[in-house]
Amino acid sequence: MATGLLTFDSFSWASLLAKREALVIDRLRPRGMALTAALEEAGAVVTLAPGQSIAADRLGERKYSLIVLSLSVGEPVLDRMAPSLAAAGAPQVVVLVEPPRHAEIRAICPHARIGDHRMSDRELVMFIIGTPDE
Repeated sequence: MATGLLTFDSFSWASLLAKREALVIDRLRPRGMALTAALEEAGAVVTLAPGQSIAADRLGERKYSLIVLSLSVGEPVLDRMAPSLAAAGAPQVVVLVEPPRHAEIRAICPHARIGDHRMSDRELVMFIIGTPDE
């Protein structure tokens, strides 16, 4: 998705994810808080789930336009979570996982965008909106 701006100098960072309801899932609280802060700075309204089981419950209670699943090293995608992430009509899904596991996660979540934890906050937001950075 492009911003439709002639130049990056003409926009507000907080408008990039404005009014997007996001669910961040990360069992490592400090990393989850950092992801939440990055998305909120870009304008999203974020709910942080401390694990996939809790996130699966939250997905049943509320609609989100963006799901960010941040997996720890070796952490599997739980059976309760996989259908929500794999569905074609699901919200935008981003999975952050170590690069050697990208193919494995792509097989489980074919519609997700797969990234890794090395992305900066800015790179993450640009990755989500699908706009290359300048």
